[in-house]
Amino acid sequence: MNKILSFVSIFLIGIFLLYNYESRFNDDEIRLGMSAPFSGNKKDLGNEMYRGANAYFQDINNNGGVYGRFIKLLTRDNRYEPELAIQNANDFIKKDKIFAFFATVGTPTSKAILPIALKHNIPFLGAFSGAEFLRQHNNPLVLNARASYQEETEKLIQYFVDYKKFTRVAVFYQNDSYGRSGLRGVRIALDKRNLKVIGEGSYKRNTLSVGNSLYEISLTRPEVIILAGTTFPVAQFMKRARKNKKIIKKINFAALSFVNPRLLLKTLNYKAKNIIFSQVVPSPWTSRKKQVIKYRELMSKYYPTRDFSFISLEGYFTAKMVVQLFKDVGKNFTKSDFVNAMENLSLNIKNSSRSKKPSDECVCLNRIHLMKYTNKMFEPVEDTK
Repeated sequence: MNKILSFVSIFLIGIFLLYNYESRFNDDEIRLGMSAPFSGNKKDLGNEMYRGANAYFQDINNNGGVYGRFIKLLTRDNRYEPELAIQNANDFIKKDKIFAFFATVGTPTSKAILPIALKHNIPFLGAFSGAEFLRQHNNPLVLNARASYQEETEKLIQYFVDYKKFTRVAVFYQNDSYGRSGLRGVRIALDKRNLKVIGEGSYKRNTLSVGNSLYEISLTRPEVIILAGTTFPVAQFMKRARKNKKIIKKINFAALSFVNPRLLLKTLNYKAKNIIFSQVVPSPWTSRKKQVIKYRELMSKYYPTRDFSFISLEGYFTAKMVVQLFKDVGKNFTKSDFVNAMENLSLNIKNSSRSKKPSDECVCLNRIHLMKYTNKMFEPVEDTK
């Protein structure tokens, strides 16, 4: 009897999934669920990502939507905690009936949500994370907009080791899936050059406990410290490192894109000497690409009191990517049509990133931009253009 019930259950689940994939999408609106930190000391990440995305979605909606359907961006606060992200994910599915997860902010939170998305066959689009687990196994339900942390660390090591000729590289990282992704990327990049990480130190997520990390790294006398953390712990570490007598005065810092450059510099009283910022978008303030100019126009229209930022520009382009998906599938589409469109767009992004030709339609998240802050502006590092 139990075997019969098990067989019937599996059969019914299979029928449900098949129906879910092959039935036409008939809703009047497209509901996307964004789980991000909207409170706490990471709230800048969630709020800026949301503003950039929402500016684009509002413009689409104000011009008739996508084939007459408006996009509704729903948000839930996860405070950068995986447990809250899981609760958010279940609420998005059961209460909000979302079509897709959109721009989940953070690696540990993305890692917590992804199995739920896969279980319920819900697309997982444009996470604000460069972690490798989102780029493995060619999962058809996952579409990344941004470059990976491994690509970021390769670009940084290329600059500091290949160009600057430094050999002593240490890593300060958050002790979770995000920070370990950064550490692993540095190790891979250095291994290609027959070098090793000479020192490393970690801290616990959502704390400022950086003292032990600083002590461990200071013993190794690094020339460069790669920072795979979040804004405030990174700022705390840098302040103390600059005062530490065991660390050379000309120490170079390099921050991954999860660090908010503006907020970091404000916390450091704009002491920007010897800091390189890795970013997956060009300068929001000065880039002359048509779509970045359009971003500035829409942000000024919908959020006139807010400054531009790398993070909101990433949100803008992530939203643009998702809208393109819905345009590609047409008005009458099935879930399988959408998943196929995700695969096609992913191939286009990869091909664009391999091309040496600059493109105004570049999705603009597929290249690494190394930036420095000088003359009160973020400028590209000249030797990495």
